[in-house]
Amino acid sequence: MSTATLTWTLPTTRVDASALAATDIASINVFDSAAPDPTIAIGTVTGPGTTFTTGVLTVGTHGFTVVVVDTTGHSSVASNVAPVTVAATLAIPSPVADLSAVLNP
Repeated sequence: MSTATLTWTLPTTRVDASALAATDIASINVFDSAAPDPTIAIGTVTGPGTTFTTGVLTVGTHGFTVVVVDTTGHSSVASNVAPVTVAATLAIPSPVADLSAVLNP
């Protein structure tokens, strides 16, 4: 059962180049492209956190992004994508080969 730990550096400026203090960051929303609805955050780090550990990941490729939310409610655009691939660790079981059925009266 695989999880992923995501780490990042907090931004120190806004898009207009004005300062962004860590105390101005309300939360970081974490997204996974492989989630059932990739537009809904899979988790949120409260305050100016810099790490997040996912829950158990399904087999396949996951693309993680984060969005910074400031204390006034403004959201950044999504970060770069950090991909991980979870490989299948075991082959699937063989199918049953001798299934039979008898009609009951």
